[in-house]
Amino acid sequence: MPVLKIYFSRIQRMSGLSRERVLDRLPYLGLDIEGTDDESVRIEYNPNRPDFSTDYGVARALVGLVGKETGVPEYRVSAGRGRIIADRSLAKVRPYIAGVVARRIRLDDETIRQLISMQEDLHNGLGRKRRKVAIGLHDLEAVGFPVRYSAKAGDFAFAPLGSNEEMTVAEILARTETGRAYGHILAGTEAYPMLIDSTGTVLSFPPIINGQKTKVGKGTRGLFVDVTSTDQRLGDEALAIVSCALADAGATLESVTVSYARTKVVTPDLTPARMKFDLRLAGSLTGLSLSKAEASDALRKSRLDVDPRGFAVIPRYRVDILHPVDLAEEVVIGYGLDKMTPVYPPSGDAGRYDRGLASVDAMSLTMAEAGYNETMSFDLVDDATLYRNFGRSSEARLEVDNPRTAEHSLLRDSLLPSLMAVLGRNTKNEYPQRVYEVGTVFRRSGGRVVESTSLAALSAHSSSSFTEAKMHLEALVRRQLGEAAETRPAGHWAFAEGRCAEVVVKGVTIGHVGEVKPGALAAFGLGVGVCGFELGLKPRTRA
Repeated sequence: MPVLKIYFSRIQRMSGLSRERVLDRLPYLGLDIEGTDDESVRIEYNPNRPDFSTDYGVARALVGLVGKETGVPEYRVSAGRGRIIADRSLAKVRPYIAGVVARRIRLDDETIRQLISMQEDLHNGLGRKRRKVAIGLHDLEAVGFPVRYSAKAGDFAFAPLGSNEEMTVAEILARTETGRAYGHILAGTEAYPMLIDSTGTVLSFPPIINGQKTKVGKGTRGLFVDVTSTDQRLGDEALAIVSCALADAGATLESVTVSYARTKVVTPDLTPARMKFDLRLAGSLTGLSLSKAEASDALRKSRLDVDPRGFAVIPRYRVDILHPVDLAEEVVIGYGLDKMTPVYPPSGDAGRYDRGLASVDAMSLTMAEAGYNETMSFDLVDDATLYRNFGRSSEARLEVDNPRTAEHSLLRDSLLPSLMAVLGRNTKNEYPQRVYEVGTVFRRSGGRVVESTSLAALSAHSSSSFTEAKMHLEALVRRQLGEAAETRPAGHWAFAEGRCAEVVVKGVTIGHVGEVKPGALAAFGLGVGVCGFELGLKPRTRA
């Protein structure tokens, strides 16, 4: 979870609230207070609220919550003359770019720190560690428009940020800290993205590093911000969050026109979004019996609005509001969590622990005692993880309508791909690595989607084998089910031919055990063998 340091002197000046009032209200915005000292407070915020990545965003929400400034903040973007020319040579590398000009901004040390902190938090969150989105901040006075976004070869040289000596692209990737950290994003390409202005000054080598000549400092009075991305929507969202923060910092915003081969786009677009507000749904989810006027007032305290047609008006920086359920949450926040009182359920019966869950927990404990580390992954995965990396057919795939990202577009029908993804992200850690997960999987049955609980486990190291996986499997079944597990030769899409068996208990097949096929090992970037198993546990059905 990202942590933001806020100085009391700044947040009090921005919000007009006392230190005590600030500390009292922060938790009711969903912010956890990590600690305080005489001058500052450290808060932890949920990554789904990237607008909280600066003290400007926190102050914006605070003044709404206490009723000082309510409704959607107004942000103006004047028509600017800045222009970016995007070359089609980057269409398959990093195709999208957007920008904004911020004039008449005064940067002190803390404002610069806040902006850089926001930049890195957006890189790690929305940007998926710069793979999807990368942001560049530049001293406007050092930039000559138009700016060209084009591809350069590995021998192209410029002075990167932090150095006055020119280095080639290849040297930057090999020798600089950011080059070594993020160079893998551009692996396999010979077309390196470069942002160069009309005077030949290199502004940025995204997503790796900025140029030294446009470095931002205390003397900077204007900014040019560029956002490059592989996902245009995510890039636009990141730019909107940055633009709103700059406007709150006192800057005047000007648009930048991006010229692609066949189209032109004016950025940023700070037009609020609209979503139908369902008062009845909000009431059923929250337990609050509010009139339309009361609910609208609560939304305004969350810095939203409701238009005459009954649509919620959502500021551009609130990229986390995706569903009417999210609006119900905003009603609760605006109404005041501290005003809500607990209500006991109508039943007088005492609760008890679900027997099925008790059994599942016992199996999970057995795996932990065997030296496996528990993981918890999303029910939604991507096509590569679930199908392509295993070379399996995707005919029975369960797709999600209007997925937020391609990485979360399919309901999984097995836990094994999620575990392989975990191992693939930990190739630099020591072996052996043993992981397991108890989670939900899905399959189609007629016109219904059937949910069930599975337990899967994988062991990765140089001498992993079918025998090892079978040993742990048999111990688990014997201890938790009180039965012997029989293994019969069988095929399975995740396991190597001839190194796989189905698991049978009392005549019923409950899963498979084996060694992961070599092609899947390579697809997930694993250089050691992996063995494991997956067992079906408790089925559930939904219409």
